[in-house]
Amino acid sequence: MPPDYRPPAQVSPMKFEATASAPLLSLCIPTYNRSSTLLALVRRILSQNCADLQVVVLDNGSTDDTLTRLSEIDDPRLVVLSNGVNRGVLFNVVNVLVQGTGTYSALLLDKDLLDPTLIPGFLQFLREAQPECGYCEYGLPVDAAPRRFETGAPALRGVAYSCHHPTGYFFRTDSLRAIDITTRFTDYEVVGHFPFEFMQAELCVRGPAAIYQTPIFSPEVLQLAKSAKSHGTHAGREDAFFSPKGRLKMTVNFSHHISSLAIDPAVKRELIIDRFAQGLRQSTVEFRRLMADGNICDHYHIAPRRIGALETLRTGWWFHRQFSDRVLRCAPVEAKLTQGRLLVGMLRRFRQAISRRLARRFA
Repeated sequence: MPPDYRPPAQVSPMKFEATASAPLLSLCIPTYNRSSTLLALVRRILSQNCADLQVVVLDNGSTDDTLTRLSEIDDPRLVVLSNGVNRGVLFNVVNVLVQGTGTYSALLLDKDLLDPTLIPGFLQFLREAQPECGYCEYGLPVDAAPRRFETGAPALRGVAYSCHHPTGYFFRTDSLRAIDITTRFTDYEVVGHFPFEFMQAELCVRGPAAIYQTPIFSPEVLQLAKSAKSHGTHAGREDAFFSPKGRLKMTVNFSHHISSLAIDPAVKRELIIDRFAQGLRQSTVEFRRLMADGNICDHYHIAPRRIGALETLRTGWWFHRQFSDRVLRCAPVEAKLTQGRLLVGMLRRFRQAISRRLARRFA
């Protein structure tokens, strides 16, 4: 632990009326100074007359009227908690997931969108599939079938370390408590802005995972992101998560975490190659695209700029050298990767990506 680490303080309940039995799902919403969008979201959820549902709001020391407006909602399914002071974004989004009494906990942000008519279908999916963890996809047809991945390697390949938008991540709540998420995954130096990836990976080793493809939840649209500035990310930081340095840091941390998992060494090597390919793409092609998008740049407090092909190539070479120094040369023996294996793995993944694109184009 870093020398200034402090155990998290206990949250204090602002309002709670227990239901006769534990609900199946706690929809968990961390919030800070967004009373209008939060209230609209809470009311949309509670408009669905479902006793197997709970809404948990954890306020992070808001200075607006958030707590006052929440206190006006009279519904036993709503639980409102407060940190009292601002404990930081990371603490709030992690800690809220273990504050509910539901069998499952799902994360929503205080500016997200939700279709309440799709809640019953999601609850039925959880009852039948009983995954350890997973996430909800956006933008697909309402009748898109869920995808399920068996425990271990299939779940890790299908779900873990995806760097998906946090909206709609779901977990078995008692499993989150068992791996002590609030203590282990609230250190920015370790998890950055992606604590849920580490949780997903450890739960994938414990049980099956799933991707729920009906668009029950969705994040804010880009036009709203422009006006609603990010509370958790400022591009003034050299290692902001979307920057090449930020992506390298997370790729290295993901790789070290993979090395610590109790899985087959061959699977560890495969997953580390996948993380390298993912980080390389994010720090070059995706970063170039992000920096050209005015809405996203405005959301993260940064001016857009054009990134040329030469800068992109230089970044890619730098990323490769840094990854080799920090991962390939210090990985445990059982997960050891050589430059040759990394190159072969990358070429295989490149070929697979091209094949998928061609298949979609001519389907």
